[in-house]
Amino acid sequence: MKRKIAIYARQSVDKKDSLSIETQVEFCKNFINSKPTKEPVEVYFDKGYSGKNTIRPEFQRLLMDVREDTVSKIVVYKLDRISRNLLDFTSMYQEFENHKVEFCSVSEVFDTSTATGRSMLKISMVFAEMERETIQMRVKDNYYQRVRTDGRWAGGPAPYGFKNARTADKKPTLQVNEEEMEIVKYVFENYANRPNISMGMICRELTAKGYRSRRENGMFDNITIARMLQSPVYCIADKVLYKYYQIRGIHFLNEEADWNGTTSAHIIGKRAGNYNIRKYADLKEQSIYLTNFGGIIDSRTFINVQERLAQNEQLGKNNKPTNLKEFQGLLKCAKCGYTVKMYNKPSLGCYGARQLHCCDVSFKGISFEKLREDLRLEVQTNLDKIAMDLVKSASIQSKKRKHIEELQKEIDNLLELASKGGEVAEVIYTKIEAKQQEINEIELDLFLNTRITDRLHIDYSIPINYSRFTDEQKKSICLLLIDEIRLHENGDMEIAWKI
Repeated sequence: MKRKIAIYARQSVDKKDSLSIETQVEFCKNFINSKPTKEPVEVYFDKGYSGKNTIRPEFQRLLMDVREDTVSKIVVYKLDRISRNLLDFTSMYQEFENHKVEFCSVSEVFDTSTATGRSMLKISMVFAEMERETIQMRVKDNYYQRVRTDGRWAGGPAPYGFKNARTADKKPTLQVNEEEMEIVKYVFENYANRPNISMGMICRELTAKGYRSRRENGMFDNITIARMLQSPVYCIADKVLYKYYQIRGIHFLNEEADWNGTTSAHIIGKRAGNYNIRKYADLKEQSIYLTNFGGIIDSRTFINVQERLAQNEQLGKNNKPTNLKEFQGLLKCAKCGYTVKMYNKPSLGCYGARQLHCCDVSFKGISFEKLREDLRLEVQTNLDKIAMDLVKSASIQSKKRKHIEELQKEIDNLLELASKGGEVAEVIYTKIEAKQQEINEIELDLFLNTRITDRLHIDYSIPINYSRFTDEQKKSICLLLIDEIRLHENGDMEIAWKI
């Protein structure tokens, strides 16, 4: 079969300083004609495709022809037209060599028949990849600088409750859609304050009230509600919210002092495989910036919602019907670490032994009813300790609130002194800011150390009687208190407590 010379050209976007497909092909043809050949020439080109990977239709067709041994030589105008990724190019060049295909660049002199030429080719690829990464970093830095400086909306459709708009100086922003925002407030208020409500119940209630989503059928679903509840774009960006995201390890584009409650916040960054921000192990790969429009939901309500979402997500994983009751998902084999499940009621079995055959432990002689009763007694003992701690912490919290009142009086006195003016006014305002900062930190500490009874949405009374709670509340309590329960073959157990 007669082989051919292939010309490959690529252009990602039409720009003034970008060499067109036609011009690249012309240069390549002139290069081929400078050394007359009888081999036919075929042109392959991809327009609108980046060189960062090989997912390009015409390039894939070229590779198919190479593998069928119908190509003798590949000519490109410049090396980075075929690839900007060193790993991709190394792989494809190896394939070229396997099929005895020469590779030529018009604007760069490469003789791939020599070791020196091959080395120069690979060095050039290193610089091509470095240039691509530099461009990406520059674009990212410029993007982050813009949003950090003017708080512009980072792009895309406006979230539910907002509409796209422009500021007076033409910067992208969001404006409140009053009708939709009433629904947003309803969702946050009910999810934060009604202990037994779910996202599904909220959807049904919204439908019953005649409210409509932006979906074609106008219906609300759990995904829509979840995205709404997770987004800080609705939240007032104050010091409390700053502290919350600081704990989660996110990257801040604005200084802490700028988080003064006059705007909302928005998270940007690569989301690796999951749209739901809440489900990331951490937010270290994400960045958050202050927007150029105000928030609607107060930060304490927003954080309460995030904590409840996280708790319900974990609860949902262990909420399938099971005879293990509230201990579903918590029981682990002490030998192999795999989950202990209920097989052929009421027989307990190690998943590692029964399914994976990597463990030899048997729990056949263990009565689950007795085990469950022992576990419930352990939980009750822990709740008794928590009840005592609550009594002690109530006194500590009372002292902290009293200290806040004292600080507030000091601020009032300083404000009265500052109102008289004079050269000391600036010094006084500095003292006021320091005392206000101390108040903020104490309030945040009080807020984040919410009582366990508040976090579980149960009625508070001492003693805390575990047996009077519903099955759902018992599951919530166990998930909050227990990391895992390691069960030994003889029936002994070790409980790893979270609190």
